[in-house]
Amino acid sequence: MTKAQPQRRMALPIIMISLLTQFAQLPSCTKALAYTETESSVKLDAPFVRTPDYVIREILHKAGVGKDDLLYDLGSGDGRIVIQAAKITGCRAVGIEIDGDLVDDSRHNAALAGVQDLVRFIVADIFQEDFSEATVVTLYMGQDVNLRLRPKLLRLLKPGTRIASFSFDMGEWKPDAVSTFGREDAYFWVVPANASGKWVWTEGRGRSKVQWELKLIQAFQEISGQVSRNGRPFPLRGVMLRGDGIRFNLDGDSADRTSPLVFTGRIRDNTIEGTISADTTHRAWKAVRNPATMQPIDR
Repeated sequence: MTKAQPQRRMALPIIMISLLTQFAQLPSCTKALAYTETESSVKLDAPFVRTPDYVIREILHKAGVGKDDLLYDLGSGDGRIVIQAAKITGCRAVGIEIDGDLVDDSRHNAALAGVQDLVRFIVADIFQEDFSEATVVTLYMGQDVNLRLRPKLLRLLKPGTRIASFSFDMGEWKPDAVSTFGREDAYFWVVPANASGKWVWTEGRGRSKVQWELKLIQAFQEISGQVSRNGRPFPLRGVMLRGDGIRFNLDGDSADRTSPLVFTGRIRDNTIEGTISADTTHRAWKAVRNPATMQPIDR
């Protein structure tokens, strides 16, 4: 006796099939109909719509994906971004997809492409799964999903992790770069470190002792604030934050010099270590933050 095949979806009435056939002929319905391609579509946060190959190539290029990266595609569908990333760049890549049928297709497609040793596909909910080890995250979901996912991306991912989203942005979190494809865009971000709060450090000893205090306010990757030298406040100039790297300038007279001071450093938890440059001179600096002064950056 042959084993009965599992039923993939409920049979539709003939009149409904007729209507769907008519709508399928309309270009504007393409994305809507893609939502019905799998039996699990009703459970998805966003419809399954295939990402065009030319968009994938641009995302991989603009996000700077290389062989040493670990890319996670959230809502990976049929696996094409994961597979193309491994095939083009040689990186390792993981797809997270809630639809088990699509994951089966993805594994089959990876084997056909010969990249099965570089890729992995997981049947899971992107809001529950841990993808903190990613160095690159790609998305093609929807505006509502992106906004719901945004706090997790900022909390979970390491500073410097690159994010790319096709068609949908992150609301108030402005992208660091945008690529345009006709009427649609791809958006790119670099996860920023949390630099907010009060930082202090000391230079010199005795009469030459200088007490510094840096106060920073941050919204996503945008920061502002002031620095005080022995209690005298000065505005920051040319403030930049990218990943865990920070840079800002002080006018020359702020430190009794004729040339500006340029501060660069790396943020590691509650310390900043880097270099202060003036003309051709360079010296090290290390600031420490009071953890109680740190504020959330997702506003």
